[in-house]
Amino acid sequence: MIVTYIRSSSYNNFEYCQLQYFITYVLGYRSVSGKKAQLGTMVHKVLEVLASCTKELQEKPNGKRLSIVDDAIGKVNFTPAKLKTKKFVMDVLNSSYEYYTSTCEAKHNYTGSDFKFCQIQTLKALDFNEGQFDPRNRKIVDTEPQFDITIDEPWAKFEYEDPETGKIMTGQLAIKGTIDLVTEVDSETIEVVDWKTGQRKNWATGEKKTYEKLLEDPQLLLYNYAISKIYPDYKQAIMTIFYTRDGGPFSMCFDESDQRKFLEMLKVRFEQISNCKSPSPCSSSRKSFKCTKLCDFYKNKWEGSNMSMCDYVHMNLVQLGHDKTVKDLTAKGHSVGYYEAPG
Repeated sequence: MIVTYIRSSSYNNFEYCQLQYFITYVLGYRSVSGKKAQLGTMVHKVLEVLASCTKELQEKPNGKRLSIVDDAIGKVNFTPAKLKTKKFVMDVLNSSYEYYTSTCEAKHNYTGSDFKFCQIQTLKALDFNEGQFDPRNRKIVDTEPQFDITIDEPWAKFEYEDPETGKIMTGQLAIKGTIDLVTEVDSETIEVVDWKTGQRKNWATGEKKTYEKLLEDPQLLLYNYAISKIYPDYKQAIMTIFYTRDGGPFSMCFDESDQRKFLEMLKVRFEQISNCKSPSPCSSSRKSFKCTKLCDFYKNKWEGSNMSMCDYVHMNLVQLGHDKTVKDLTAKGHSVGYYEAPG
């Protein structure tokens, strides 16, 4: 398969289901966010806005009436005193909930219990250990920073023929992503905080993510590598992943040896994806809950056919091969190898 970049979601998606990876990152079709994922987005937005307001106050410490403009909920006005109140948190949550329930592509049936879920998860994140991870109690370095970092290693070079145009694509593999929150512990130490409202498990294997497994977690190692390039002045990095409803915060200290470890893991995954010409489904029978409950490509039909998107693409791969399938089935407007996903 053609692969020009890897993000934490695509790294894990290939392990979860090769065929889902192919449909998403090569053909360019997007899954619609499920209800639980959408609720998690609402919680994330509240924490992001609190961090952005805190950063604005840090930059304007004498400001009495301040504001930020959020890409989703718009202008948010606040005062230093108002920022610290629970009412302000609830106002932001209401705005977040209203925005995402009205604009979500999938029209889920939201109820009062869904808003309550968001409220509980938000307060769990803010109240833990007397506000230890509340963005308002932190020195904010950055909120939702995006990165696009070229991997300058000999093995990261790629050369593909674009099945659609016949042109040769050359370049270096890159890693891309968005980090929830970056804070400063002291002048030499930076801490990344990533919020999770879902279960603490590896969905590809079903295993619980223990502290030991999190030390090997590709997302955390990828983020650690990224911040070493984005914020090189900090000598030490702490990576915290906060499961609001499944265990709380887990904090890991990483160093240069972990950056090298990540590059070795990335090399293996890059070669696995590049060498995969016949991506297989996670379940040949499609009876796995991963297919029936979690995958939009199984639950929705390919346009103009009576087959699921998953089955239709797989049939084309078997009958026509990788390149012809890419040429015939790539989503309109998508350039193979350059899928841009949020997050």
